Amino acid sequence: MYKLLLVLASAQALKRPQRALAVRGGEVDPITIGKGIVAASGIYGAFDPAANAGLYGIKAEDKGNAMMRLMGWSQILFAAALNLDMDSVHGQMAYHSIAFLLVAQPSFEKFQCPKAPDAVWMAICAAVGYKTLDGSLNKWVPTAIWLANGAQFFLAPQSAIDLYEMKGTNRLCKAMTSMMGGQMLCVGTYLAALVMDKSQSEAFAYAMAVNGLAAVKFALQDADDLKAPKSGPLAWAALSAGLAYKALN
Repeated sequence: MYKLLLVLASAQALKRPQRALAVRGGEVDPITIGKGIVAASGIYGAFDPAANAGLYGIKAEDKGNAMMRLMGWSQILFAAALNLDMDSVHGQMAYHSIAFLLVAQPSFEKFQCPKAPDAVWMAICAAVGYKTLDGSLNKWVPTAIWLANGAQFFLAPQSAIDLYEMKGTNRLCKAMTSMMGGQMLCVGTYLAALVMDKSQSEAFAYAMAVNGLAAVKFALQDADDLKAPKSGPLAWAALSAGLAYKALN
């Protein structure tokens, strides 16, 4: 997938500026490129996780494919956050989380996870989304939920696997759990920056920096264990850094 990402990025950069794209100073807005690439990668991963894994040099079995699919859906969530109105994104992302938990059920069922925790989370997200959008709940609350969950999944994936009683996981499952946490942290970072009155460009840049760090972590800590080349995640890291830099300059 990383080769496709580089092709897409190059094609976007070579296009003449169009009104449909957010043009700044005669150049295509990096946010437009970034959310498009993240969404495209997520859609491909959710649609055909086995083929997506193969592009990174990973041979995944049934449960590994399930986690690759979940990773794809988490990328779609990140792209959705970048595409939502900045005034309502905090509340709307709580509703998007409900949609994620619903579409993720077939993948979770591969691990025989109990459904009660997901039902509880959907109820929490519904309440948080409603209260945030009507202005009675501080936007830091949904932001903190994204950051806290993201930190656990990213930094301590085995604890998340144990907490949700996922059975029969392997190294790839653990690595993808961490990468899912990375995407949650991207969303949380974006939301936090907006709460702190940063511009959308700044918020995007910080989120893409986190995305790059997640890719570097995968390259340094997980690639060797999975016997996968580091070129894929490092391409993601370079692309994320480039988009973050462009957004700030």
